[in-house]
Amino acid sequence: MKSNLLLLFSLVFFCKVNGQNNLTTFGIQYKPIIPSSYFNSSHFQEEINFFTFNLKPGYSYSLGMLLRQKVNQTFSIESGINYIQRNYSLSIDNIQIDNDETFFGLRSYELPIQLLTYVQIKELWYLNVAFGLSYNIQTSDILSYGNMSDNFIQNTYRKTGSYIALLANIGIEYRSSESGFYYFGTSLHRPWTELGRIYPEYKDNNANFNNVDFKDKYYLELIGSFVTLDFRYFFGE
Repeated sequence: MKSNLLLLFSLVFFCKVNGQNNLTTFGIQYKPIIPSSYFNSSHFQEEINFFTFNLKPGYSYSLGMLLRQKVNQTFSIESGINYIQRNYSLSIDNIQIDNDETFFGLRSYELPIQLLTYVQIKELWYLNVAFGLSYNIQTSDILSYGNMSDNFIQNTYRKTGSYIALLANIGIEYRSSESGFYYFGTSLHRPWTELGRIYPEYKDNNANFNNVDFKDKYYLELIGSFVTLDFRYFFGE
């Protein structure tokens, strides 16, 4: 958390120093991820061999900086860098064991580029729509243990160290040359492939699950699509 705040403050300083070019605008953003099973395909429940697994997304977010380069009166190019923190809980249920749950998080860095178009709907108010792609770097594989017992573990293995995602967002923006630009909207982040696989395991004197050769192990696919609420601020001239 401290490193995230340090990054944010550094970005604020950077933007204030450099936000003088009238064709280029610098900003910061915070994007809480909406915990919806409809948009977040990592929310599901599955039963196998009398074991029930329930994977749920926890509170997750993205934050970072933006660089908006004006092309003409209608279009701009947006790029930047974002830190994404995805949090999950995985529970296990079986009649022979005490129910247990483990919590874990995935960290990644996103390099987005989007084509932005906007329409003025009122004095100082604009409607924005953008589409693009992002290159995402996943930091590491994840191992976590159950809250009740170390008998329950999960290993999350990345499919690759990086992936490409489709981006789309829509929002409304208030623009003032003196106080800056204030933006509120929503975004879609949709990878073209699964992020990785979650391998749950359990072993004690009463039950045994997934303790087999790796090629035969049961796994849950981690898709990683999500929708966010977007809060942005661009520094004025």
